[in-house]
Amino acid sequence: MKLHSMGIGYRHDKDFRITRPDGSGDDLLVVFRTPAFVVIDGERTEVPPDTAVLYTKTAPQDYGAVGVEYINDWVHFECDENDIFFERLNVRFGVPAPVCSISGAESALRLLKLESVSDTPKSRECTDLLLRLLIAQTLGGAEVPSAPHSEKLRMLRAEIYGSPSERFSVEGMAARLALSPSYFQTLYRAEFGVSCYEDVLRAKTSLAQYYLANTSISVREIAQLCGFENDVHFMRQFRKRTGQTALEYRRSVSRG
Repeated sequence: MKLHSMGIGYRHDKDFRITRPDGSGDDLLVVFRTPAFVVIDGERTEVPPDTAVLYTKTAPQDYGAVGVEYINDWVHFECDENDIFFERLNVRFGVPAPVCSISGAESALRLLKLESVSDTPKSRECTDLLLRLLIAQTLGGAEVPSAPHSEKLRMLRAEIYGSPSERFSVEGMAARLALSPSYFQTLYRAEFGVSCYEDVLRAKTSLAQYYLANTSISVREIAQLCGFENDVHFMRQFRKRTGQTALEYRRSVSRG
């Protein structure tokens, strides 16, 4: 398998829609991080967060937002669609399905992103293996039975990533699900492989990266827009998750 391009946590407005009647010319894996719609054989279906669909090279693509901010991950790549790999995993092309391992898929995406900028003799081989891992973690295997409160947790996570500027607290999120804070945190980590606090900060950092890359807004204003306690807290958390200060990040993307 050969990677062409990819994106993680891409944001679009509530009217976003992709329509490619003849496909994209390569294989495409889309992971919906927020509620979305997919049109299959002329029939529109709304799907919940953490749903994925794998399109073949020439398959029509029609999907998008359902009236709220839309976030997705996507990977354009090239593969042999008759590879026995897909048959063994019982992967159905063009059919939306729940992501079978959310934390596994996210880890594979991050590793694939890192490998995509690597230039080593084994880079192509590693990319092939990571693409297979990503597909296996996303669409490979039977759906795992829902854990307690699974659907509510997924909707809450979609809200966290859809409205990262909000000030989410563990106590407030737990109360919304009528759970104790400790039990809520246990369920959240079991469902997504990350603490709810870390997930909130990742969502805020992702939004901050968007503002830094696409606007000239000051760091202090960005901290406020992203719902951080203050600019000092923002700068500390941003550097912890990106390895760069906000200004270093802004300079790096402007050079790119």
